[in-house]
Amino acid sequence: MYRTELKGRVAVVLGGADGVGAAVCRLLAARGARIAVIGDDEAELQDLVDELRWVGADAVGIVSTGVDAASVHAGVLSEVGAPDLLFVLPCTSGAGGDFRLSVDSGLTATFEALRAFVPSMAEARTGAVVTVAPFGTDAATSAVGGGVTALTQHFAREVAGSGVRANVVSWTPQAERVEDVAFAAVYLASDASSTMTATTLDVAGTYSRL
Repeated sequence: MYRTELKGRVAVVLGGADGVGAAVCRLLAARGARIAVIGDDEAELQDLVDELRWVGADAVGIVSTGVDAASVHAGVLSEVGAPDLLFVLPCTSGAGGDFRLSVDSGLTATFEALRAFVPSMAEARTGAVVTVAPFGTDAATSAVGGGVTALTQHFAREVAGSGVRANVVSWTPQAERVEDVAFAAVYLASDASSTMTATTLDVAGTYSRL
């Protein structure tokens, strides 16, 4: 089997209804994964699920405001079973540069998601976690991206030896096509990256951090 194929894997995409998350879902569908998409906009979520099903994917949508990650985890178990792959995409859009709002919707939400999902994956002794860490021109986005990277590396160390890997894709909305980020994320979730954990792939293109 080609090592980026994901046939039969259960993939959860938190923040998956639009942008990078939707691109990740489309690529997962092409790779044969069973997909649970989590988002806070019911209409947008249903449109994406309908699109994924149209191309033959096994996909469900779960509406969540991101407040209670434990409830989302329970919903995923009920709808599709235990996840093999977890993608966490922090939301920083709509924060308008507000530092506290950015941290709450991006960094804190990522922490709650990892805390809810990773222990059961470690108990099952299998799985891959991919977080998407933004970087940008404002302090709030940079803080969220740095925090997401540090959190992911911490969880990777915490579950080292359990069979679960955790990696990061770092990107900037100013520089990249969402499809480029999705390819990096799905690569990190696939068996093609089976020896990689606590690693950050920087998808920056020609955009300079300086």
